[in-house]
Amino acid sequence: MRYGNASATCMLSVGLVIASACGSSGNSSTFETGTGGLTGGSGTLTGGSQSGGTQTGTINTNTGGSQTGTLVGTGTSSGTGSVGDGCAEQTSDSSQVPSDIFIMLDKSGSMSCPAADSNCENPPNPIIHPTRWEAFTQAVQAFVGAPGSAGIGVGIGYFSLPGNNACNVAAYAMPTVAIAPLPGNANAITAAIGALMPGNNTPTVPALSGAIQYARQYTMMTPGRGAAVVFITDGIPNGCNSTVNGAAMVAQMAFAATPSIKTYVIGLGNTMALDQIALAGSGNMTHYFPATGDVAGMLAAALTKISGQVTCDYSVPAGIDFTKVNVRVTPGGGMQHEIGYVGSAAMCGANGGWYYDNPPPATPTHLTLCPQSCDPLKATPNSKVQVVYGCRQSGPGIN
Repeated sequence: MRYGNASATCMLSVGLVIASACGSSGNSSTFETGTGGLTGGSGTLTGGSQSGGTQTGTINTNTGGSQTGTLVGTGTSSGTGSVGDGCAEQTSDSSQVPSDIFIMLDKSGSMSCPAADSNCENPPNPIIHPTRWEAFTQAVQAFVGAPGSAGIGVGIGYFSLPGNNACNVAAYAMPTVAIAPLPGNANAITAAIGALMPGNNTPTVPALSGAIQYARQYTMMTPGRGAAVVFITDGIPNGCNSTVNGAAMVAQMAFAATPSIKTYVIGLGNTMALDQIALAGSGNMTHYFPATGDVAGMLAAALTKISGQVTCDYSVPAGIDFTKVNVRVTPGGGMQHEIGYVGSAAMCGANGGWYYDNPPPATPTHLTLCPQSCDPLKATPNSKVQVVYGCRQSGPGIN
C-alpha cells in the first residue's frame, strides 16, 4: 500500500497530541494548543478566582516544566494550583504507518482456462487465449510498471510448490521475490512470473499460512512499515486437506494476532465462496474482489484499489508511558469522540476501538484503529484522528 496517497480514497487529517499534565483531583479541563495560546472550557485555575473573561498565567505540569498562555473560560480555584484531571496538550504532526503487499499467486492447472470462462475448471485442448494466467501476468506487469505504483512495497510467492513442498507452510513463507519498493522491484517480479507455468492443484491453507507468516516477519523486521497478503486464486481449495473453512480460520487468526495481518482475496472464475476468507481476514469489513469478464482489467483495478487503501495504523514515539495513551476521532462534519483501547484485534467489536502492535509490557511501535472505527473515517472527507499521550487510558482492554 502506498503511503501518503490520497487519490484512491480520502486521506485522514492526523494530529499527534502530547498531553503534558495530568492531575488526580475531581475537576477536569482540556486545553488544546494552537498558535494563539491555550484555550479551554470550565477548569481549575491558579492564583485566585475567575468567572468569565480572560486571564494570562502559568499552568504547572507534571513533567517539571511550565507552559504560558491565555485561558478563556469560566471557573474558580484556590490553593497552589494544578490542572485537575485535564491535560495541557500540544499538537504536532503525526504520520500513518504505510503497508506494503505480498502477493500469493495460484498457478494451479485451471489457470490455463480461458480468462473469459468463469465456470471452467479443466483447460480445453487446444488452449483458448487469453488464459487466466496470461490475463494475470498482463495485469501485474501493468501494475508494477505504472508510475502511480512507485513507492509501494511489493513481493510475490506462488502455489502450489513442487514435490514434497506442496503442503509445506515453511516453504511458502520463503518468497519468490521479497517485498521491496517499486519501481525497483518491478523487473524481478515480472521475471519471476515469466518463469512459471500453470500446473498442480490448489493447497490454499498451507499457501495462505506461509504468506501470512512471511508478511508477519516482514512487519516485525521492518520498523515503520507493515504488510498485507493479497491472495489471488481461481479455484476452491483442494489439496493438503485445504477447505474454505480452514483457510478462513487461518485468515481470521492472522487478523486477530499481534501484529495483525490483513488478507485480501482476488478471485478469478466462479469463486464467490472465497468471500468467507476475505471477510475473516479483514475483521468482516472487506469482501473479496471478483475478476470476471475483462479479467486483466479487473485484476489491475483490484490491485490498485488494495494498494491505495488508507491504513489506520499510527506510529507512537519511544519512551512514553504506553498505558497513558488515548485516541480521539472526528468524522468529517461530526463531533469529536474518544474510542477505547481494546487490547488486540481479536477484541474489536461493534463499538470499534484501537490496539497496539506489541501491547505492554512489550514496546509498541504503532497503534491500529479497529475496522469499525477506521472505515467510517476513511469514507468521510476531512475526518481527523488524534493520539493523546499522558492521561489515564480508557477502554475495555485496560488490565
